[in-house]
Amino acid sequence: MMNHRPNILITGATGNIGRALVAQLAQMASVQVLAASPKGQPVAGVSSRALNLLDATSAQAAMQGIDRLFLLTPAHPEMEAMTAHAVQAAQAAGVRHIVRVSGAGAEPASDIAIARLQGRCDQIVIDSGLTYTLLRPKNFMQNFTTFLRDMIRAGTVYSSQGDGRVPFIDARDIAAVAAKVLIEPAAHSGQAYTLTGPEALTHAKALAEIEQAIGRKVSLVPISEDQAIEGMRQMGMPEPMVQAMSSLNRVIAAGWVAEVTDDVPRLLGRPATRWADFVAEHRNVWR
Repeated sequence: MMNHRPNILITGATGNIGRALVAQLAQMASVQVLAASPKGQPVAGVSSRALNLLDATSAQAAMQGIDRLFLLTPAHPEMEAMTAHAVQAAQAAGVRHIVRVSGAGAEPASDIAIARLQGRCDQIVIDSGLTYTLLRPKNFMQNFTTFLRDMIRAGTVYSSQGDGRVPFIDARDIAAVAAKVLIEPAAHSGQAYTLTGPEALTHAKALAEIEQAIGRKVSLVPISEDQAIEGMRQMGMPEPMVQAMSSLNRVIAAGWVAEVTDDVPRLLGRPATRWADFVAEHRNVWR
């Protein structure tokens, strides 16, 4: 029996999921929360550690004294190496449980680049011998307040996803599930949860809700996948990430990600956040 408050390290602590997760766990007296980010940026109310997942030595230093690890590896060409550094450091430090944010459909042998990449990273965790839980969300609602924000403000959104429907999920709901698992990891050991919002929407429907909230037109311009790839390259996105994101565009357009799961309401005992409510809360972001 553990006679101290377990130390939980939150990687990606300054991101959409990490910030919400730190805020939720910091309220709980039963655990000690430490926030990890590349430069150890201070996070309100908790201790911070620097963690560069590209550097095995940095990972080893950050894991010292940690009991449970929330592992979010960013979209990066070296994502597998980053995951391996974190997992090896966790093994060496005696971490007892890893909660990894993966992606829906993750599978090491998948034909889909992004699912294959996430699946290989999951496999590193599975093969570690540590107890683990995998969280596999679909696309974030926050994509509209980050990547797509400026296009929405300008009134034109370009998309190669066609009429594909996506059950967008609020990153804060992912954080709430992660918090539940990190507080009681034994109940979720070896589980993989596919996390979605409550309804699958086309891009057109999602933007129509934003239009209504901000009171002006947002046009959706269909583009080919080749055009989308060219745009990503012009933005300087590394080629492995271009291929991963392009594969996601294609499976969305093909209608393969439309399924809604009940994992969020089942785990949280409340409905997942509705798109209309997210839009109402964030309408000033797009004005």
